[in-house]
Order: sequence, then structure tokens, then C-alpha cells
Amino acid sequence: MTKHFETPVRLTDGRSLDSLDDAITALSDTGWPQRGPRHDEALDICLKVRDGHRSLSEGRMAVEMAAQEAGNLAP
Repeated sequence: MTKHFETPVRLTDGRSLDSLDDAITALSDTGWPQRGPRHDEALDICLKVRDGHRSLSEGRMAVEMAAQEAGNLAP
């Protein structure tokens, strides 16, 4: 079952990450602009959300922070 974020994370490249699956796909994409510590943390948290060990809101916040770190978070 796909877990949908309450509010999507919008990226500067026009993508809208509406769900946990979207976020994992985007973070795993080799085209992600910058893979810093927030990126690694976000991917780890999202995988833990999928496995039921973290909350969906924690996953969304981590994705937003990774996008901000990469300069990829739309205003």
C-alpha cells in the first residue's frame, strides 16, 4: 500500500513527490543534484518508514531537508 504525504514535496525540476514511493524513487535516482548527509539520512528514514519503524511525517520532513540541501526544493 502506497503511503501518501499530507502535503507533497515539490522540487525545482517540476516533480512533485506525493508519496513515500515517489520519495524513495527520487532519492535513489542518480540524477539527484547533491548527495550530502541529508540525502543519505532521508533515504535511510524513508526505508524505515516503509518498514514501519519511523513515521510518515518524519520521512516527508527528511525528504524536504534533503531537497533543501541539494538546492532542489521548490519555493
